[in-house]
Amino acid sequence: KQWYQRRVRGPRGFSIASAQSFSPDTLDICVAIVRYKTNLKKERLGLCSNWLSKLPLLSPVKMYVETGSFVFPKDRPIIMVGPGTGCAPFRALIQDRIHMQQKLVLFFGSRNENADYFFRDEWTRQENLQVFTAFSRDQSHKVYVQHRIVEQGSLIWSLMMEGAVFCVAGNSKNMPFQVMDALLKVFETHGELSASEAKSYLDQLVKCGLYQTETW
Repeated sequence: KQWYQRRVRGPRGFSIASAQSFSPDTLDICVAIVRYKTNLKKERLGLCSNWLSKLPLLSPVKMYVETGSFVFPKDRPIIMVGPGTGCAPFRALIQDRIHMQQKLVLFFGSRNENADYFFRDEWTRQENLQVFTAFSRDQSHKVYVQHRIVEQGSLIWSLMMEGAVFCVAGNSKNMPFQVMDALLKVFETHGELSASEAKSYLDQLVKCGLYQTETW
């Protein structure tokens, strides 16, 4: 197979998954290796992710850093929704706030707990962090982060009343819209808002920077 001999064309963007305040001499990224079969059973490989996975240890890689769009205040709770590699910017935030009393809530999802629960050991030790997980293939019915958001609606609403920032990162296909629908349901159920009031409240959160997304 010659895929690894092809040149990677153009830059590939990955969210930084570590905090400089926590590990000043290293930079982590969280990369899903793209490998799947088409309907015709032909194997497809993600060019950059597979190239990275084949590099020998300590190989040099050209890179540059750009500023992300998230703004994480230190004086209010932060609710994070990061399924899959969408957890990367939140891992950096969690590391940065490890010694603070700030309330942090993370909704993390993936396919299987044993194979895909990134950073579990770190997150279960952090006292100011609550993690709610959704592993879609570990039971007969599929469970996603939007289901956990509805289940934890009372907690989310109480944190929103404290001025929490709600942040979403990850795949831009369906997840952000499903999360938004789940959040609107929380507003209606626990905030006792009508559908139109819930939508207006969410629009106001977006305008004020209290609902932020970084999807790709």
